Amino acid sequence: MARKKIYYVPGDSVPGISSQKQWMYENGTEYIGSYHRYKSTGEVFTESTYLNGVSKPLIPYVDLGNINNKNTFEYNKLTTDKFKDKYKTPIPYTPTPTKEDFSRGYMIRYVVSQFNFPNIYEVSQKNFKELDDFLYIKKEFRWKIENSLISDGKVEELNKRVISVLKLDIPEIHRFFTNLTQFSVITKVNQKQVNNPPASQQSLVTTSFSSANQSAPTYGMNISKY
Repeated sequence: MARKKIYYVPGDSVPGISSQKQWMYENGTEYIGSYHRYKSTGEVFTESTYLNGVSKPLIPYVDLGNINNKNTFEYNKLTTDKFKDKYKTPIPYTPTPTKEDFSRGYMIRYVVSQFNFPNIYEVSQKNFKELDDFLYIKKEFRWKIENSLISDGKVEELNKRVISVLKLDIPEIHRFFTNLTQFSVITKVNQKQVNNPPASQQSLVTTSFSSANQSAPTYGMNISKY
């Protein structure tokens, strides 16, 4: 079977050594040895690099000793579905912080970006786990939030630091996260009144710095303690 694309950019192919019960030929014979996989398409072929006329396509291993697996495999062959992975696609998602998130001072967020493409998506934890590691840059990270009387500036400082780290893998991530206090709720106090509060009135202006209606930023990095 020919490859899906005529040209693959350098670095698209990832070599590996298959273990037992990992890959097999399209005829159902298990394959153990060198292989390579393309991040942009998910294709897998024998040999560490593609050799025209030599490399053969591989599919995920299935135990054909199981009668149900064998029947399904034969059916899929007849319907031209060669048991390739059913790759999921990113589903845009806007998280909502919980009381527990505000109590601990951060929320967990998930972002993905397809290799060799500029698209960036914030996704749910479930969708994050479904997406193929060979096709997407996947990052899980802590986003600092607070629900307080007045900001001490730590939210902006820490989230700015998060974005700077994320940019190492997703260079354009800062374009998605321009609001460093997204999802934080901060009550600004009129400092003049705080120092000299009137006897019967003291005005508090509450401003929700971020809401789910704003475009959710997307970025990612491994979880680490602040």
